[in-house]
Amino acid sequence: MRIIAGIARNMELTVPAGMAVRPTAGRSRKALFDSIGPAVIDADVLDLCAGSGALGLEAASRGAASVALVENNPRHIDAIEANISGIRKTGVQTAFAVIPAGVESVHTWLGRCPAADLIFADPPYADSVRIFREILGNGAFRKQYAGARLIWELPDAPGGIGPFLKSGFLAGESVRQFGGANFLLGEVLP
Repeated sequence: MRIIAGIARNMELTVPAGMAVRPTAGRSRKALFDSIGPAVIDADVLDLCAGSGALGLEAASRGAASVALVENNPRHIDAIEANISGIRKTGVQTAFAVIPAGVESVHTWLGRCPAADLIFADPPYADSVRIFREILGNGAFRKQYAGARLIWELPDAPGGIGPFLKSGFLAGESVRQFGGANFLLGEVLP
């Protein structure tokens, strides 16, 4: 797996072995970031359930000002830190914060991620609906990130999209397919 574009283009990413990490496929990341375009430049990015950090690191390579990566698995955190070290060697100047916490425990990490223009989330599919409801159902989260653009990779199981629609947590919500993967897009409401 590699960074698709930007300063660190073609940099190989470290990905922990096993099924616990399911990085967003390269063609999906390419299509997604092509759709975001210049909005990533100088953006503050929050990567929830970061796994290998592929989404946040792609944003950094394309010019994000800061990237906060929230992840609770120590093996995944090791991979993220190795990937940050590698991306820095390519000349990426993004400010990184790796936050070792479970994303559902919003109160444990919220104060360490003060700003976000873009929020990426790619949780394990089996837990995605529960995590979505816990995070977006948290009033402090919505207040802090009101107006941020949320990009949530949806489960690929039949009927996996339904529970995310009309949540009341997002303005302008839509589902878009990028490179074969479905994403929920919307602006966080306070």
